[in-house]
Order: sequence, then structure tokens, then C-alpha cells
Amino acid sequence: MNSIKIALLFVIGSILFSNFTVAEAQICSETMLAAKSGVWKASPLKDSTTNVSPADLTREKSVLANVHKTVAANYTPTGLEALYSNSFGGANPSSGKNWAADYYVYSVYLFAFLCDPASADKSKSYTAVATATTLNIHVNWIPQLDTLYAAELADDDLRGYLKMKRMPQKKNGFYYFGEDFQGDPRDNIKVQTWLITHDDQLPFKYVSRREYLLLTKKRLEKTISEDSTGKGFYDQYLNRINSSLNESEAELSKPAICRWNDEERFAGFVEEDTKGSFIAVKPNPAYYRKNLQKSVPQFFTVAFKVAGSQKIYTNNMESLQKAFDFNALRNMLGK
Repeated sequence: MNSIKIALLFVIGSILFSNFTVAEAQICSETMLAAKSGVWKASPLKDSTTNVSPADLTREKSVLANVHKTVAANYTPTGLEALYSNSFGGANPSSGKNWAADYYVYSVYLFAFLCDPASADKSKSYTAVATATTLNIHVNWIPQLDTLYAAELADDDLRGYLKMKRMPQKKNGFYYFGEDFQGDPRDNIKVQTWLITHDDQLPFKYVSRREYLLLTKKRLEKTISEDSTGKGFYDQYLNRINSSLNESEAELSKPAICRWNDEERFAGFVEEDTKGSFIAVKPNPAYYRKNLQKSVPQFFTVAFKVAGSQKIYTNNMESLQKAFDFNALRNMLGK
């Protein structure tokens, strides 16, 4: 189950456990919230578990319990409820092969306290029923444009590569994917994503231009064989691919950065951060330490997401980020 589905379940669960709707209550004043202690709360919903052995599940729950202790030890919520939960997944033939590790996630959802405008007791508060301000710590997977697991691509994978928005850069000793806006710009939802790995290595590798061209050519030839009426139209793209394959080795060894809509109708490579572009990557089997149980963390992806400009959310997320202990998570790798 992916993080979006998990978030929806939490929203539903929060509604079931709340006596007030947003229409009946409103976010308390900033002054009141700044003076009001927040709370940590375990989700009342059952953990989601798919394709995980009982022994691995026990160990993975222990890992996430330690992750929670690390986060909660350094961050105290103010003026809101921090609801935390876990989800676990294992080897899935449709998503990959030769799985080196399970994937699982620790999630924190920040729900602001609400005040009842009809109540004379302004110290009384309730909890919002929905939020888009979250912390997600993914173990052994990267949920970017495509999801990268601790597994090689399946034999019948549609493309033969995955799409990544940008290359991570080293920052303060860790890999940083940058900050992105998510959804409707009017909602002002920003996400910062980090990658914690061992030995400064990456669990993926970049697909070269040569490999990308050969994969695209093979897929295009298959399309033509299945629909010969389109041969004349697709010939222009085959010719462009063949021409590109004659470029220098220095050019062909560069990472393939492409426009989203050019996968079969190849129009040429572009620079990183070109609007509508992606970087082609694939899992790196050599990254993983061998002979470890599938429950062992081999890398973490950490995503801080904050929605809107309300200080109750922005201040708490800022505090959470400042208090976050990246080194503590790195020390969990391989253990």
C-alpha cells in the first residue's frame, strides 16, 4: 500500500474518532497554540502489511519503534497532535525481482488543534480531521516519479528504467533531492526529500544515453511490428535514434535526461531541470550488503512535507527538521 493510500486511511480514521468537523471548529489563535503543548499519538488503525514474513515483520516493527524513539526524543509537537503509524511490504514479483530487502515506512501526520467558536471555554480544543503536513521515513525504497525498491526491475518492466526528477546532491553529509511543490500551486504544498545511504553510495545508477537509446529503439521496433501502418510515422524517430547512437563515447556515456513525452517519439536529450524532463535510472544491485535479512534497513528516504502558510504547521515542521537526527538513522543501516 503506498503512502497516499495510507494518508487517506488516516484521514478516514481521524474522522471516525472526531466529534467535530472543520465546519464546526476552526484553527485556534496562534497565541493560544504557541502556548499549548502538543501530543504524540499512535494511529488507532491497524498497520498495513503485505508479503512480509512473520519473523521479518517483528524485526521491522522493532526498527520503526527505534525510528519513532529517535524522532520523538528530539521533537516535541506544539499546538497540534502528531499521529504516527507504520506500513510494511515485501517482495512482489510484479514490482521487481531478486529482492534484497523489504520496504516499509514510518509516517507522522500533524493535525492542528481546533477551537469551538460556540464554546465559552476557549482552552478546550479538538483535532483537525485532515492534514497534508507530514513526515515520511521510507525504508529500502524511494517513492519519486517512479518507485525504486531494493530489487531489480521485473523482466516484463514496460520501459527498462525508472524516472527520477533530479539527481540528488551531497549536502551536510547526506544526499538531498531538493524541494518541490506538490499538487495545486494554490495549496502551497512543499516537499523536501533526503536520502540516507551507506558509504556515500547510491541504491540506483543512472541509465546512460546509449542504453536509453537502445531500450527506446527496441520498444519502438516492437510498436512498429505490432502496427505496421505506423512505420512511416515512426521512421523519423528511428532515424534520430540511429543517428544519436553514432555520437562519441563521451556523449553516449552521459546520463539520459529526457522529456516526459519523448520516450518513443525521441526528440533528443535535454539538460537537468528542463521543464517536463526526467532522469532515467535503474536499481543498483551492487549497492546492497549481502547475506542480510530482508528486514534490515539498507537505506532511508526522508520526506518533509508542509502545506500552506499557517504558522502552526510551518513552525512545527521547522522544529521537526531542525531536531531531526540523520546520523541516528544512518547508524541503523545494516543492523
